[in-house]
Amino acid sequence: MSPVPVALGLAVPLYQEGALVDRVVDELVAALDATGLRWCLALVDNGSTDDTGARIAARAAAHPGILALHLPANAGYGGGILHGLHALRDRHDPALIGWAWGDGQVDPAVLPALVADCRAGADLAKVRRVRREDGRRRRAITAVYQRATRALGVATPDVNGCPKVFQAHRLWALAPASRDWFLDPEVVFGLEAQGARIVDRPGTMRPRAAGRSKVNWATVAGFSLALLRWRAGWRPR
Repeated sequence: MSPVPVALGLAVPLYQEGALVDRVVDELVAALDATGLRWCLALVDNGSTDDTGARIAARAAAHPGILALHLPANAGYGGGILHGLHALRDRHDPALIGWAWGDGQVDPAVLPALVADCRAGADLAKVRRVRREDGRRRRAITAVYQRATRALGVATPDVNGCPKVFQAHRLWALAPASRDWFLDPEVVFGLEAQGARIVDRPGTMRPRAAGRSKVNWATVAGFSLALLRWRAGWRPR
C-alpha cells in the first residue's frame, strides 16, 4: 500500500531527550493539528542511549501521523534533521517541509502562522527569538552567532531560529548537506542568495524543562569556523 500523501512534513532530532519526548510531541501534535493540513511528524532518535528511542517508538505506534526513525549513532544536529527530511520526502513528498527542535524551548504553537506564511507565498517561514528565558550563556552564544552572520552581510535575523517551514521544492533545490550546527545558516544563506522570500515570526526561547542543552562554546567555535570557510567559498558536501 502506498503511503498516504501529506501536505506538511516536520522533522525533529532528539538526542538524550527521553524526559522531554512526551511533552514535546504533545505540543507539536497540537500545533500541527491546528494547521488544518494532513501532516507527518518524523521523530529522529539521533543515537540516544537513554529511553528516547523507546518513547518515540511508542508515540509512533499510537498515532498514524508520527514516524519514528532510529539512528545507531549520533549523526550530528544537521545529520539527524536531514535523515528525517529525506524520510519525509521518500514516504510522503510533502509540499511544505521543515524542522523543529526536540528540546521544547520554542513553543510550536507558532507553526500554524508559519504554514500560513508559506501558503501565502513565503519560501521560508521561521521563528525569530525576540525574548530569551534560557539563561545568560545561551543568550551570549546567540549574540555571537548573530554578530557573525551580520558581518557576512546576512539580512535575515536569527538564522538559527526554529521551527522552520519551507516550500519543499525550494529546500530540495538547495541540496542542504551540513550535518552539524551549520545546517540552519546554510539554508538561510542559500535562499537569500537566490532572492527568496523569508518571513520571520517572533518567538520566545523558553527555559529547558529537563535535560541538558547540546549547544556550548565548542559549538560556537565550530560554527564560527564554518562561517569563515563559507565566506572563503567552501560549501558542505
